[in-house]
Amino acid sequence: MPTRVQIPVHTDRWMMGDRYGELIKVTRARLLRAKDPKGREIAHVKLDVSGKVLRFFLDECTIL
Repeated sequence: MPTRVQIPVHTDRWMMGDRYGELIKVTRARLLRAKDPKGREIAHVKLDVSGKVLRFFLDECTIL
């Protein structure tokens, strides 16, 4: 069963009604910071309404 997520509420896509989608894959960000030496996880989400695959930080998405 695919994992359903809600994208972050501060995005334009969320404001246009394209709020939910399926988690396709998770990767690591290349930008490394002193606070986070491993990098942040990037969620690749296929949105329901538009069908586009967009990337968001995984910790900002809500898993349903």
